[in-house]
Amino acid sequence: MTDKRDRGSWQLEKGARRMLIAFVLLVTVLLVADRLFPPLALPAYSTQIHDRDGNLLSAFLTSDDKWRLRTRVKDVTPDLVLAIVRKEDRYFLLHHGVNPLAILRAAYSNIISGKRVSGASTITMQVVRMQEPDRRSYVVKFREMLRAVQLELHYSKREILERYLSLLPMGGNIEGVASASWIYFNRPPGKLSLAQSISLAVLPNDPNTFRLDRHTSPLRKAVHRWLRRFVHDGVFSPQLIDEALDEEFTVARNAPPMRAPHLSQMLRSRSHRDMLQTTIDAAVQDAAERLLFHHVQRVMAQGVSNGAVLVIRNDSMDVSAWVGSADYADVYNEGQVNGASAIRSPGSTLKPFLYARALNEGSLTPLMHLLDIPSDFGGYAPENYDAVFQGDVTLEHALLQSLNIPAVRELARQGTGEFTNWMEALGFSEIAAGKKDLGLSMILGGCGSTLEELTRAYSMFAREGRAAPLRFFTDDPMDEGQQGISAPAAYMISDMLSKHNRPDISPELIARSGLPRIAWKTGTSYGKRDAWAIGWNARYTIGVWMGNFSGEGAPHLSGAVMAVPLLVDLFHAIDREGGDWFTQPDGLQRRKVCARTGLLPSPHCGELVDDWAISACSTQQRCALMQPYHVDMERTVHYCMDCLPDSGAEEVWYPAYDPGLALWFDQNNIGIDRPPPHFPGCTARHGGEGPEILSPTTDYTYYIERGAEQQLLLQAVSPPGVRRQYWYVDGDLLSEVEAGGRVFFQPVRKKHRITCMDDAGRESSVTVTIVYY
Repeated sequence: MTDKRDRGSWQLEKGARRMLIAFVLLVTVLLVADRLFPPLALPAYSTQIHDRDGNLLSAFLTSDDKWRLRTRVKDVTPDLVLAIVRKEDRYFLLHHGVNPLAILRAAYSNIISGKRVSGASTITMQVVRMQEPDRRSYVVKFREMLRAVQLELHYSKREILERYLSLLPMGGNIEGVASASWIYFNRPPGKLSLAQSISLAVLPNDPNTFRLDRHTSPLRKAVHRWLRRFVHDGVFSPQLIDEALDEEFTVARNAPPMRAPHLSQMLRSRSHRDMLQTTIDAAVQDAAERLLFHHVQRVMAQGVSNGAVLVIRNDSMDVSAWVGSADYADVYNEGQVNGASAIRSPGSTLKPFLYARALNEGSLTPLMHLLDIPSDFGGYAPENYDAVFQGDVTLEHALLQSLNIPAVRELARQGTGEFTNWMEALGFSEIAAGKKDLGLSMILGGCGSTLEELTRAYSMFAREGRAAPLRFFTDDPMDEGQQGISAPAAYMISDMLSKHNRPDISPELIARSGLPRIAWKTGTSYGKRDAWAIGWNARYTIGVWMGNFSGEGAPHLSGAVMAVPLLVDLFHAIDREGGDWFTQPDGLQRRKVCARTGLLPSPHCGELVDDWAISACSTQQRCALMQPYHVDMERTVHYCMDCLPDSGAEEVWYPAYDPGLALWFDQNNIGIDRPPPHFPGCTARHGGEGPEILSPTTDYTYYIERGAEQQLLLQAVSPPGVRRQYWYVDGDLLSEVEAGGRVFFQPVRKKHRITCMDDAGRESSVTVTIVYY
């Protein structure tokens, strides 16, 4: 008995070992097969662009020309999900890819009828068939079962259902519930009625017969049949079914939405994701598109056919609106060009950055005076927009009036290299790419930039000097950015550019709009090809460009005329209330300065005014405009210490203007208080700097046509008290003139040494090179 029991026990152990080995082998085979034949990957879905609230802005065909929008369960009306699951696979949540009972029932029905009546396919098996279509056979069916089990092991029920909803054939090149919902009903799948939901649940059974955009009556009968079946099965309430049976819905083939088309196209090319939720505010986007379109329609008769708008939320750097042209569908005027990212000449829009840098370093304050006089910078002699010079102006006035000469002089002081490096750090990529070739003209628009770059950089003034990248997607991390300038410098720029005493807007327009306080800057490129207006308040920074994508200029194309009215309309529509103005930052103070120089007052300064200053760094330079002179009692001559008479002289204070400015006053018949000439009997030879030669430019090559008898202008300025100047060419006296007088000289050699001496014996020289052609 013992041997029999031992043999029996041994047989059981042997059988158990065989079963364990078989199980291990089976698992191994399945694991190897799973590796050799990995689960079906997600198909290529259409790219969807959504606004910040999840609403669809735009969608694009897949590479195989399908409308295949990925459909998420949370985006579909629950009625549609319930109808599909009850209709196709009521035990979907219970099985693991294959429903054995359904297979047995289908096999019995097929044997009894002698033909295939039912396939017993679960939703998971249908997913496999949609991704791996093949002829119908038992071998193919068995493969579908294996694949279905594999899918269930790798993906959740929700993921499988979403893949199913995304792949359902809906007729033609339309696949998925979301695609069909937009194309057939022009609405998102979450806002379908019950009748529409049942239509999309029934349509995949025979998309060619039921195709919504061709034949609606066969589908309608099928929908009614399923509605009655659902009420019989208690899936939906009788009241809902009755309403659905009575519903008359119209069907038409619609194109999926194409809103914010320029931004959508751009983001699609930048990302490989198929669902992109942007920061676009649909209401702001719609307002910007509408206002730009109507504005362009109004100005088109004046030769301006297009524009672009960019709206940024200052707190988050969210792109709230991006409009690349007035009409995307306007082929004639190249409406599909993305004007917001097109490289254009920025005109005068870079000037605030130049002055902000000077304010930040403390070399200038808003009421310090700058020169606006004819100036030559190595052969470059810019002019103002209206070809008029104003002589002596404050920084604030120069910025508000967008004067060119003060800006070019300030850039020359800072150095183009230093300034372009700073602009590169602020994100101006085109300036960075060409900075080696940029000169002083860049500050007047002699470089390239985009509306995107400019608007982003201007937002720095509304963000206490912090420059940050744009935020296009809601899942992008918040970036506080870098400190481009100090908060006090940013505040001063905003304060100055929020004032209305300027030529780029009429007080009537501001009063009529009823807008709260905003700051803005305009720009117009050379040849009137680009018109800019960029404005900001505490909430938004808005950039506007107007022009023609062909590059053609227009007589009335300027920032003031073309761009500012649209900017005002945009603020009126988007942020009429405006909120509070910026808070004065720590470190910014008011101080008394001389009204004639903007410097800290000296005892001899007259009128004083209040100016902004950064307590930690703004210049502490004292005004030295007024200088003492020893004059005779009749004030006909002044004396130096070497010729001061024993009888003494009266001390009188006179303004010592910059020699170039004094010359400009003389040329424009502007009377100024001057000291009398130096005592002619003085024999002392004075030191100090000689005359400042304005023309010709030192070390400059002049190109002269042979035989043209072209002459060079000789002109210099001298300090107050100088009355005569003497011009020498190569050591020979050419002419004697009053200080600041003009002399003309015809060159005869390839190189000349030109010297100017004043009546105090001080001299300056330049060397010029002549090239004849």
